[in-house]
Amino acid sequence: MTTKYQKNFHGTVPISDTSFQLLLAASTALAITVPGTENQVYRAVFRCSSTAEIWVRLNGTAAIPGAGASTSTAYQEFIPLEPKYVKGGDTLSFISASTPSVGVSFLQVIDIT
Repeated sequence: MTTKYQKNFHGTVPISDTSFQLLLAASTALAITVPGTENQVYRAVFRCSSTAEIWVRLNGTAAIPGAGASTSTAYQEFIPLEPKYVKGGDTLSFISASTPSVGVSFLQVIDIT
């Protein structure tokens, strides 16, 4: 079961019972699948050290941009500081040139089944 998103007290949310802890291998993409069904929407929160350089891609394989080049890749972002919304069954792919740890926590926002 995934903890539902709610603000019980001002500015707080519950601790998620559905989270992933990843240790990335250098220059190797690692994917996780969002729990639930496509009718369930989740708030995804990403955590890593402040010096980590991590890319995350929704429903595709993350890639490190080439040096000295401008690259446009749909649904890929430098690891976001703000929460993002994803659906059950989506995949999130992570990659870094180094070996950082990443934490991802999910809180269920809505179930439209």
